Amino acid sequence: MRRTKEAALETRAKILESALDIFSEKNFSNASLTEIAANVGLTKGALYWHFRNKNDLLLRLFEEICRHGEDRVKNLFDAPDSSGKLRRYYKNSLARLLKDDRNKKIHKIMTKRDEWPEDIQQSVSQIIKDSMEREKLMVKNFVRKGQEEGRLRKDISAEALAVLISSIFHGLCVMQLSGMLLKEFPQYTDILFDAFEKELNIKQQ
Repeated sequence: MRRTKEAALETRAKILESALDIFSEKNFSNASLTEIAANVGLTKGALYWHFRNKNDLLLRLFEEICRHGEDRVKNLFDAPDSSGKLRRYYKNSLARLLKDDRNKKIHKIMTKRDEWPEDIQQSVSQIIKDSMEREKLMVKNFVRKGQEEGRLRKDISAEALAVLISSIFHGLCVMQLSGMLLKEFPQYTDILFDAFEKELNIKQQ
């Protein structure tokens, strides 16, 4: 039974990756479930065992994308030296964006979202919004902990700082994927963090 469940999860993951490939290559409106299934050696009928339809597949794909991102942030903040890792995480994430084909595919799919059915656009937007809220909460808790430990100024709202940090990072990610930033820009993020640390009185661990 356990192996059967593991096999089902593996198949589901393969279908999601196939969907990412096909959706980015042909756009959501032109992609077919038959092609997505065949891309991983399955029949269309087998795909229906995991996903109800193409709309459901797109929604589950974005849930998985968001979950993966949240897990990386959670693992960062669970680390004992997360203060120093925060800088490296954001810096490395920006540098990795243009090197990681998966991120390029995600961005390409999103640029065509106006072609999706309106209800799917709204659902995906809500999935992303909810994920960003959860990530912001993790950043907020990190900031609050820093304030309690005396590493961060207490006269600034933890909520405001979390929004500021998250907004800057996600804005830079979009600009990076859109080709609006210099390729060497990620190395300049040290300037941004230096300014934060100076202004917020962060004491490095």
